[in-house]
Amino acid sequence: MTSIGTARHFQPHGTPGHVCRDHNRAVLAPAVAVEALRQGLGPDLTDAQLDQCAVIAERNPLSDTSRAAVRTALEPALSVRNSPATVHHQLFNLPPGHPLRVRVGDTEYFLVPIPITL
Repeated sequence: MTSIGTARHFQPHGTPGHVCRDHNRAVLAPAVAVEALRQGLGPDLTDAQLDQCAVIAERNPLSDTSRAAVRTALEPALSVRNSPATVHHQLFNLPPGHPLRVRVGDTEYFLVPIPITL
């Protein structure tokens, strides 16, 4: 499995800890969410199911914040069928480190919010 990489390998030295945690959560959540999707699970999956998906994805145990990020990634995908107001609300109210699932044509993607630190 390929990865964007952890904050340690992407963010510059001295990046605040909360930014690094958001970065790492944004990388972790899609890896676990895709395992849940492969099993036909959605955002209402149990913590035990989430833990099993994390094991399959070879990820460490999930914090409550990371569990919430995975559940966000499992919400139904946004698409052109959604109103502009819905898309705007979902995109600009996304908590840090929470991926957004979108559908373009027949393909689904995760928009992964990696913080930019210059």
